[in-house]
Amino acid sequence: MKWFILLGLITLVIGLFTWRYRQQIKMALYVWRMFRKMRQVGKSDGKQIDKQENLKDAALVRCAKCGTWTPQGKALNLRSGTHYCSTVCLENAVKVN
Repeated sequence: MKWFILLGLITLVIGLFTWRYRQQIKMALYVWRMFRKMRQVGKSDGKQIDKQENLKDAALVRCAKCGTWTPQGKALNLRSGTHYCSTVCLENAVKVN
């Protein structure tokens, strides 16, 4: 019988603390769920690795302004067949001419 009384008292104390600090408990659960979602979003599913492997297989072209080698998919291509590594190089080439 004394164990039931002790168990009842422990349950009552836990219940009172839960009632008293319910807003803090609610916020802690919200923060925990937010971090769990951030971890799930941050997990890599291999897409970045595939993109890097595709860049390794891509042909490289040389920038007409600075001479930097750039993957053909990332380079700025003009109809005349010239390639530029960035908009800065393209603008600098236009300013010179």
